[in-house]
Amino acid sequence: KVLEWGADRPVIGKFFKFCLEKGHKGGEKLQEKAGRGLFVALLLFVGIPLPGTGAWTGTLAASLLDMDFRSSVIAVLLGVILAGIIMGVASAGLFGAVGAVF
Repeated sequence: KVLEWGADRPVIGKFFKFCLEKGHKGGEKLQEKAGRGLFVALLLFVGIPLPGTGAWTGTLAASLLDMDFRSSVIAVLLGVILAGIIMGVASAGLFGAVGAVF
């Protein structure tokens, strides 16, 4: 929405239009290649607990790729749940190992 807003502005319009066009072209190419796999790709992107791969970035990617709102929300929700499970298991394992040593 910010890029669409800025595309009409005199000073920043060219850059914002470039970003919009580049994102749409890349999104179309990716949708052609991935097809239904975009849902799984977004879920895994959000679900892997690394810096920069969370829900905010996932929704930005879904918006740039013009994904369906409902499927993108479900993919991000499931990804956040997956990331929480992974971090919970990792934390329990780490705390369990420290508790066994001391």
